[in-house]
Amino acid sequence: MTGPRPADGIPGGRPEGPGRVTPATLARLARTRSAPGDVALLLDGLHSGRLLLLKSLLTRLERPPAVPGPARARFEEHWRLLEHAEAHHPDRVAETLDYPSVGTWLAHTLAAPDGETLALRLGHFGAVAATAALRAGADFALDLPAPGGRLALPGTGLLRTTDSPVRLTAHGPAARLAPPGGHGGALLLRAAGRVTGHGPGWQGLLRLAGGPVRLDDLDPYRAPPGGAGRYALPAAPRTAGGPWARHWRAALALLRAADPARATEVTALLRCLVPLAPAGRPGTKVSATYRVAPGAVLTTPPSSPWELAEVLVHETQHGKLAVLHDLVPLHAPPPHGRPALHRVAWRPDPRPVGGVLQGAYAHLALADLRVRAALLPGLTPTARHEARTRRDSCLRQVARALNILLESAELTPAGGEFVIAMERHLAGLTRPGGPDVTIGTASPVGDVR
Repeated sequence: MTGPRPADGIPGGRPEGPGRVTPATLARLARTRSAPGDVALLLDGLHSGRLLLLKSLLTRLERPPAVPGPARARFEEHWRLLEHAEAHHPDRVAETLDYPSVGTWLAHTLAAPDGETLALRLGHFGAVAATAALRAGADFALDLPAPGGRLALPGTGLLRTTDSPVRLTAHGPAARLAPPGGHGGALLLRAAGRVTGHGPGWQGLLRLAGGPVRLDDLDPYRAPPGGAGRYALPAAPRTAGGPWARHWRAALALLRAADPARATEVTALLRCLVPLAPAGRPGTKVSATYRVAPGAVLTTPPSSPWELAEVLVHETQHGKLAVLHDLVPLHAPPPHGRPALHRVAWRPDPRPVGGVLQGAYAHLALADLRVRAALLPGLTPTARHEARTRRDSCLRQVARALNILLESAELTPAGGEFVIAMERHLAGLTRPGGPDVTIGTASPVGDVR
């Protein structure tokens, strides 16, 4: 069989792989804070996980008849384009593959049964390869499917069309999306790895202030197919991006005032903010991060800038811990019997050890943030009292969860050391005088699903 094989080099790969997680790295990350070298380690770990999913897809396609011949031939054409793009700019190929919705698509595709269903989902790989090639500055021409009248370019935008396939032709700084053999269509412009566009049917993603984060309210894979959180909320349809842009700016400003290092971490690790449809129950708030798509925060509309600031911090920790656990397993099922379930303060349902660790880690970061927020100058007496009340509640919740974890036999040795370091940080937060603001020298509100 021709075409890519699992033994071949995967475009976007980095031969050296992720760096080693040392005990010092674990101890730093247990404090819910990332130094610059730790951020690089986590991003490399995320990329390694994405390549593993991509290699799993290649392996799946090696087993005939996973998909009909024409679907396999299209996949090979798209793969060659990805290799062509990598020859131009490998880093931009890697950035495209690492975009959160690509992880969701890969997981969704790997779960599809062989045959036409897998072939249909496999068609989106062409849009992934085309996006990488656009960002890498490669010249190419490709026909891309637009199922349901939508062609999504991950992290870039979406074309609504009555034509399928759509012809994408890229040459120099410009590209055009048009019916095959047709004229006109939407125009895309590319410069320094960024792609913008305008014209019939084209909608681009809004880039939020202060970093590389986008408001992703277009990509069909921006949320899991079954919805987010225990209420299975769907992604919200596109509306005016202004309110979300204002929410983001206000939340980021609060984080920078209360904890500049925390704000830096959020903008370094997040790639997109995904609005969820409001829950049916008034006042119900949902946020989520998914293990296959770290770097995306899914959330219902916030009622205040502080609420969104806390969601950003909370969900960033879930993504960090998911990647870290893939690099160094922190817990494992017991060799005999079923995994234990435990009650925690922030969920109504009993949680396995992995869920307890995820929740404790995210809430430890919130406790750290709330300690600092309670010390901000200029707070009214009422606001300071509320901040202290929320701080104390969070500290108590984390302390109880850490006791559960320290008594668990399901932690690995690395997980045990990680939880002990979390406990030390919690003790530092409760000392008179407040938290230790030094994060050390670095090497060069829902649980994660």
